[in-house]
Amino acid sequence: MLGFPENLSVCHMMTVSDIPPLQINDFGLANYPPGSALGRRKLRDHEILWIERGDCRWEPDGERHHCPPGTVMLCTPGMIDTCVWDPRSITRHGFVHFEFQGPGPDDLPRLRRCPRDDVVRPLLRHAVWLCGQGDDASLGLAAEAVRQALTWYRSGHVASGTGSDGRNPVLSRAMESLARRWGDGPKTPPSIAQWAEDAGVSRGHLARVCQRELGVTPQALLRYVRLDHGLMLLLRSNLKVQEVSELCGFANSFHFSRCCREVYGSSPRTLRARMRAGEPIPLSPLHGLRRVIPDGDASIE
Repeated sequence: MLGFPENLSVCHMMTVSDIPPLQINDFGLANYPPGSALGRRKLRDHEILWIERGDCRWEPDGERHHCPPGTVMLCTPGMIDTCVWDPRSITRHGFVHFEFQGPGPDDLPRLRRCPRDDVVRPLLRHAVWLCGQGDDASLGLAAEAVRQALTWYRSGHVASGTGSDGRNPVLSRAMESLARRWGDGPKTPPSIAQWAEDAGVSRGHLARVCQRELGVTPQALLRYVRLDHGLMLLLRSNLKVQEVSELCGFANSFHFSRCCREVYGSSPRTLRARMRAGEPIPLSPLHGLRRVIPDGDASIE
């Protein structure tokens, strides 16, 4: 349950109605290898992003900001920015792209550094989870969660919050085991027998859960998870295709390219060019994929 500030007069003055309705265009949580970068890019819509692990040097419109964990940044349409991720360790951050359905507020700060128990980041993480559900009702709730986050972000008042994601317990254990197994290294897929053992179930039971909950085999789930991670790295880093394929645990760039063509219909280079030109990120055939990835060091939710 979300907590609220003790200063109730502040709460009464701040309402979500102050933030106009909005539409979410893209979302995710991603890890980046040490020393990688994003940009130089020109924003087409609003983006709110937050640092969960590692440092970031953010350069919006010629400014320079040091952004440690807990920093929340707001990018606006037309902004030109660059992100240089921590040179010493993995950087993990979340992001939501959105556009206001009407005139947006002109007093939103460029960034805030939030305490450990803030309410802004849990709201944004919840919005990402809702978006991952893939249905219209969840997308509407996600937009409202972002509006709430923007309300607190603008005010500078924060509160503690916790939540649960409602995942199937077998899937939770299976995906958490991937986070432990992969750590900060390449996402090399385990054998299905190893994966089932990590999750504390038989191969057959893992297969039944994957089929019932997600409509795919465990082998397909592992493939989609690694491809979704690759898709985010193509869009949001300057890593070479070969480097992306290695980080996603593919045998080589040719295997990665073939899988991209089979699932997304284009090569990695073509996908990167199209996404950076403003085309939407291709949807995975597996609806709700990003909601099954755990909170730890697995790459993307």
